[in-house]
Amino acid sequence: MRFLVTLNMPSYSGHQVHQMNVEHDSNSLDEFIDTLMKEDFVIVEEFYKSQHSDEYYSRGFVALNHRYLGKIKVFGDKVKSE
Repeated sequence: MRFLVTLNMPSYSGHQVHQMNVEHDSNSLDEFIDTLMKEDFVIVEEFYKSQHSDEYYSRGFVALNHRYLGKIKVFGDKVKSE
């Protein structure tokens, strides 16, 4: 499942927070959180958005530490306007 993760740390380009699109074999947000809380580091696959299209491509695997996470949401969830 793919998630948008917001980390409480500066980005490479100097922004206050850092966001990552990551994929993990969890089947839900709750399952992903349970996995994060059991280990200091969890291996996830990181995805970047192409500059030339709306496609995403893998940038490989990275170890993610739950202590720096500020927010996690299922990637692609859209809020409906009323």
